[in-house]
Amino acid sequence: MKIRLMTSGKLSPARFRVLLFLLLWFAYGVAINSSNLREFDLQQVGVQAIVERGHFYLEHSIPNQLQSKGDVFEYRGHNYAAKQPGQFMVGAVVYFLLHKLGLSYVHQYLFTAALVTFFTTSLVLAASAVALFELAKELAADGSGCFWPLATTLSYALATTAFAYSGIAHHDALATGYLVIAFYFIFQISKTGASPRAQSLKAAATGLLLGLTLTTSMLPFSMVVVCLVYFISLRRWRLLPIFLLALIAGLLPLFIYNAVSFGNPFLLPNVAGASMFSDTFIYFDPRNLGNKLGFYAGALAVYVPVFAVGLFGLSYYPSKLKRGPAFLTLLALMIALGIFVLNIKSDGDCQFGPRYLLPAMPFACLGIAGYSYLSHSFERRLAAVVVILAGVVSFVINLVGASRGAMSCPHGENAFWSNVATFQSGEVVWTYPLASWLLLPLLICTVLFVVHIVAWRKTISGSS
Repeated sequence: MKIRLMTSGKLSPARFRVLLFLLLWFAYGVAINSSNLREFDLQQVGVQAIVERGHFYLEHSIPNQLQSKGDVFEYRGHNYAAKQPGQFMVGAVVYFLLHKLGLSYVHQYLFTAALVTFFTTSLVLAASAVALFELAKELAADGSGCFWPLATTLSYALATTAFAYSGIAHHDALATGYLVIAFYFIFQISKTGASPRAQSLKAAATGLLLGLTLTTSMLPFSMVVVCLVYFISLRRWRLLPIFLLALIAGLLPLFIYNAVSFGNPFLLPNVAGASMFSDTFIYFDPRNLGNKLGFYAGALAVYVPVFAVGLFGLSYYPSKLKRGPAFLTLLALMIALGIFVLNIKSDGDCQFGPRYLLPAMPFACLGIAGYSYLSHSFERRLAAVVVILAGVVSFVINLVGASRGAMSCPHGENAFWSNVATFQSGEVVWTYPLASWLLLPLLICTVLFVVHIVAWRKTISGSS
């Protein structure tokens, strides 16, 4: 007997999704810490420049915490961040509202910066986790319940570098969230039965999110191209104009930033500062490729062991699914990112774990739902134990990054053990600006979430 997830009147799928989103969003917010807010101050410098001074260049910040440093280049007499501007622009929307309410970086830097982060990166990543849950639920075997989709979601949200970077207004984390949600919408468009209006809205959301992905980070550029091919392969020609207009709308902030800052809408920040930041340009060198393969294999094993478990789980999807466009696109997304990061000089200085592989984390974790297709219950239980063990280890490691800081210098040291040693020494005191506001809501959501899961299991037992 097939039992779908939460079909009784008491177990609302919408309520479950809201609880999952709030639980993750509040968890991310609680972990936002003073170390990340100070070390990644460049993300806040650009926000302040837009809102308080009305320009994109970075010099003349007032608070000591907001003096631009690192990943900055000079162009025509002004300092600019060697980053895509999306993180600054979305942060500026939030900071503009906070500033109207009387908050400012000058007088309440940590609290204000934490709120900007909470309503940007933390929110987008939590939303992307819900989108991944829906994807995993669709891809998992019929009647397999909510364990595998939930394991997929929590692995991505709390046991990968997505968690470590969830408390930073970070370009790569934001772009990853946009990309996952866009992929989910394309997957939904591929299904039949939705109304034309709903399909149009999803096409518009997909185009906008893919445009925002590139406005925010060039790391997943090749992945966006793969998603474009996926959308076009669906042959929903009626939706194509809406999709393309929304895509241009998502790119428009980038074009405006480039035109105002560098005099050319197509001149990207990294290209304008190419003399300093050419290490992110793709090139092929066998030695570099070999070094990068060794580096990323080691980094994944040390920081994200659940990643390999997810990749292995992809092999258990049935052949019919593997031949489908969604699965092929999923593989192509990871391959496209891999080709890029393995063929550039940079590997992400002073990072916590393999940051450049962050956009691949959700798609690798979708492999966890593949274990639901194992034919014997013993095999599924064994796979569940492996997933849980790898997930717990990965969670502990990335919890340290999320709560103690993701900036790890000098480059090359083990960021996890470095943070642990610093914590044990007691030399550094971390503060959590939003913890006192969010701990109680987090606790309430956790209790309600657990109650929801228990009620669901009782529903299944009664139906069996």
